[in-house]
Amino acid sequence: MQRKLSSFDLYLVVSELQDYLGYIIEKIYHISRSEIVIKLKNLKTKKKESLYIKNNEYLSITNKQFETPLKPTTFAMTLRKYLTNGKISKISQYEFDRIIEIKIIKKDTEYNLIIEFFSKGNIILLNSEKIIILPLITQHWSHRKIKSKEIYLHPPPQINPFKLTKENFSNLLKESKSDLVRTLAVNINLSGPIAEEICEIININKNKNIADLNQAEIEKIYFELKIFLDKFINEKFSPVLVLKDSEIIDILPFEFNIYKKFEYKKVDSFIKSFEKIIIFEKTDIQKTRINTEIIEKFKRRIVQQKEAIEKLKGEIIEKKIEGETIYLNYDICENLIKEISNILELKNKENGIKRINESNIVKEFNPSDNLLLIIIKDINGKKHIIKLDFRKTVAENAEKAYAERKKYKIKIKGAEKSLEKTKIELQNSINNHLKIKENKNKESLGKKFWFENFRWFISSEGNIIIGGKDSISNERIVKKYLKQGDRYAHADIIGAPSCIIKNIDVNNKTIPIKEKTLMEACIFSGCYSKAWSQYSEVQSYWVLPEQVSKTPQSGEYVPKGAFIIRGKRNYCKCNLEMAIGEIYIDNIKKIMGGPIQSVKNYTNKFVLLKPGNMKKNIAAEKISKGFETSIDIIMKILPPGNVSIIESFGLNLDSKERE
Repeated sequence: MQRKLSSFDLYLVVSELQDYLGYIIEKIYHISRSEIVIKLKNLKTKKKESLYIKNNEYLSITNKQFETPLKPTTFAMTLRKYLTNGKISKISQYEFDRIIEIKIIKKDTEYNLIIEFFSKGNIILLNSEKIIILPLITQHWSHRKIKSKEIYLHPPPQINPFKLTKENFSNLLKESKSDLVRTLAVNINLSGPIAEEICEIININKNKNIADLNQAEIEKIYFELKIFLDKFINEKFSPVLVLKDSEIIDILPFEFNIYKKFEYKKVDSFIKSFEKIIIFEKTDIQKTRINTEIIEKFKRRIVQQKEAIEKLKGEIIEKKIEGETIYLNYDICENLIKEISNILELKNKENGIKRINESNIVKEFNPSDNLLLIIIKDINGKKHIIKLDFRKTVAENAEKAYAERKKYKIKIKGAEKSLEKTKIELQNSINNHLKIKENKNKESLGKKFWFENFRWFISSEGNIIIGGKDSISNERIVKKYLKQGDRYAHADIIGAPSCIIKNIDVNNKTIPIKEKTLMEACIFSGCYSKAWSQYSEVQSYWVLPEQVSKTPQSGEYVPKGAFIIRGKRNYCKCNLEMAIGEIYIDNIKKIMGGPIQSVKNYTNKFVLLKPGNMKKNIAAEKISKGFETSIDIIMKILPPGNVSIIESFGLNLDSKERE
């Protein structure tokens, strides 16, 4: 997931957290610099769960276990002192801001835990007079201070879209000098995804300038926005995960039109679903995600196949009874069909149809829908509702039931074969999972280099190039790693990683950045962009560090992970082809993905890729066997889309590809 929690997300989070009113705070852990875990207990049901908070990013309810520090921090000890054994009495969202307030009562004394999700975020403990006992981070603004013994002041209020009148809404739009989607996201406080969703609903180009909107369009936007907001007011939530290539890219309160081309997966809880993407991204407690998902998929399929077989067995019995019962009531059925046939020949059929529907053996008769349901008894006197085709004879109806029974028997044989195949696939996946875990344990003994936290490769001239994996890491590498003397590269397409070309090698030795390295970095950015799934080549560019800025012009909106480039861009046309190879850095085995020339420069054991029709998981399985490494490692290196294996060198890959 590539965004932080919005005010709308917190609206739903707070709604679900009402289930935890009355819970007791058992324990509190400060498990990392930005992560807090609060263990909760329901005294009546003895149910235990944890509230996980990652400062300025997410929070979730989870039952997962965490590795806790041997020595508690000052912040953890302070929270424990004031909150342990306290009862949660109120959970609310302040105004419509990205602030959650949790009120805790302990020995008739009231405390407040404030969780802020803006700026750098914060977790703040207050006493009953709203005096700050201790914040996670000390902060200073011109209008407020977040430090111990200061009075806690809320930030200036944000626009609350739920309270906007048509006139207020219209005025806010007309004051904007930006396009529609940025105006809705920033001026109306809708957040990026919801702003895009409103534009999609009303079918207006999101990039349309506000000045070009007429009054009728503004009123239409307001009308559709009110309908959208009513879903929140009336709590019409049906949370879903948005999946792309089996990876979670968003979590929504309900399905959005902007994601209609993606896969949805329904979840029971919005807040609990966050643990799927945030809590165990960086912990050894998490099992290999891809393989556990495959194993769970096969287990679900086995359950579904068994249920389908049982259903078919039931249908076989029903069709046997249906055929026998029709023959047993042959005369009754024949007389009814004859009567219906005579009625249908009449010009005025209404009275006849009414008479048929009033018959004791008829449940429903509607000739316009070819529907005739009758109630007849079997040999044991048990009543059955049977559908008859009144345009066929009694014998034809009975034989049809027997014919369907034969079809179901054939289907059962096929279903049983499929079940056995799935059982074999499940066992193979379990065996593969155990092998991968063994390989991961072996590989984890090797040194991990700093650049492995990102997409990376070493240019053929020795420079380290790193790229973001998502908007958060895009933001991070530019802010932390783009230095004087480095270069910045990016594919000229939305949805590409920011890439930093470092003027150092793996041993931190300074080396110049040459044209060949710049070209390779441009190819790298293109291959890991959305262009991979759409084109065979892409334009990329490189610029100097001072040309990269996060500061927008007045009224502009720069999304998370995006940057403004000022000045001349040095463009390169890049073919979308790359390689994955086995290299050694300081005698440690690493699998590196990058431009073909750079990979070939360091190894004779590599595979060449281009955009194709082979699914990523199939390609990862094939390539991982060749390198004798885990599928998880290869999945992280593969570009964002289906591939084609052009050629391999020094690898034992299957000769036949599964496209």
